[in-house]
Amino acid sequence: MKNDIKNLPTMKEIEASLFKELQQIYSNILVELLEKIDLWLMDHRDFNRFKNHEKQTCTIGTLFGEIEVNRRIYIDRESGKRISLLDKYLELNGQEFLSPFLTELAVQWAVKGPSYRDARDRFKDILGYQVMSHETIRQKVLKMIGKDENVQSKSKKTVDALFLEIDGLRVHKQRSNRSQCEVKIGVAHEGWEKVHPGGDEYKLKNKLYWATFETGEDFWETFSRYLYNQYNITRNTYVIINGDGAPWIRKGIEYFPNAIYTYNRYHLKKWIKDSMRNRSKKERRKAYKAADANDPVALLVAVAEAEKAEEDEIKRKEIAELRHFILENQEAFRDYREILKQEGVNTEGMRPMGSAESNMNLFSKRLKKMGYSWSYEGLEAMTNSLIYLYEGSLSKAIQKFLTSDQQAIKRTKEYPSISSFLRQKVKESVGVIQGRMPALTNDDRAKPYIRALRSLAGF
Repeated sequence: MKNDIKNLPTMKEIEASLFKELQQIYSNILVELLEKIDLWLMDHRDFNRFKNHEKQTCTIGTLFGEIEVNRRIYIDRESGKRISLLDKYLELNGQEFLSPFLTELAVQWAVKGPSYRDARDRFKDILGYQVMSHETIRQKVLKMIGKDENVQSKSKKTVDALFLEIDGLRVHKQRSNRSQCEVKIGVAHEGWEKVHPGGDEYKLKNKLYWATFETGEDFWETFSRYLYNQYNITRNTYVIINGDGAPWIRKGIEYFPNAIYTYNRYHLKKWIKDSMRNRSKKERRKAYKAADANDPVALLVAVAEAEKAEEDEIKRKEIAELRHFILENQEAFRDYREILKQEGVNTEGMRPMGSAESNMNLFSKRLKKMGYSWSYEGLEAMTNSLIYLYEGSLSKAIQKFLTSDQQAIKRTKEYPSISSFLRQKVKESVGVIQGRMPALTNDDRAKPYIRALRSLAGF
């Protein structure tokens, strides 16, 4: 008894061993289920259309390990092509090594970061074997379909105000004459809503993202077209555009009949801090206070006083540039809610804008902060994937990608639904699935945890 206690495995060893046993059991069950479905499809197919040709083995990487499925291949008399009904009905590509479920996990982990290699290693750590290489995962992400600005919503939304947060992110390029390129990113939302009814935290309502790698004009041409296909934007729709002072961002007001441009407070305070670095904290605080109060006149006074007092010629020029920009764009430093109130718009529930920076950090973490450099194709694929992730539609996009190469089968009344097969199997089932646990019969059955399992199983 004492020796048995000394030889007891740890909780970690028990858990790991049981997981491996379950992988083996469920891989056997999965193979048996797939082959039964394949047999059922053979008996229920359209005999006039599909000629049974041969059997072909495919290897698939699954959550339970690699499995081999010996499925039937048919000749489609209508098209003359070879086809596997099992592949078609289960939305499976027998030419791909990975199951759709593992493919979806791989893409999700790669997009969430920090790298393709990290996603590869996660599979090995969890499943106990290397499911795929990091290059395979990268190729999956590269095939992700981009967003189409011409896709129309089934029912366009009508809103009083639409909010756009715009910014640019510079990332490193591979094999290019330019070492960097700017990803222009836009976030559209319908306002704010509480994360929890009784809490003080807010989130953006119905976020939509857009990104391009071309000029600012290309960005607004595609982004505005996308928004017009999602919303009924009329002369009564206020479009509030928030961003820094980049000319390409301010140009967005030309694409909507009733647009308001507001300068991003994060960039304003950064500009104040950089240009007034030599001034006292009291002087900077006066400028910050005017910025927070959305008072362009008080802000101009604070900046002008700092410019007059500055002795360093270079810094004086920097402060002068800030003053000229504020003077020429005073409306951009007003609170947009005050502007809307003057137009008779109810601003209840509207909050200060400025979420562009936090949204840019989401993209920057994966695209820039890890020190990666990108090819154009890789950057486009990862950016689109991140957009799907933050919009909450990544799984749907992956599913669309997985089924894009599947040929549609013309389902006539001769083609029974696969669900009827599953209902049929449920009716026939009695008790539980009978499986074999290798641990109960292999050479290690003297181990304490296996002896316990054998006792529970009645051995």
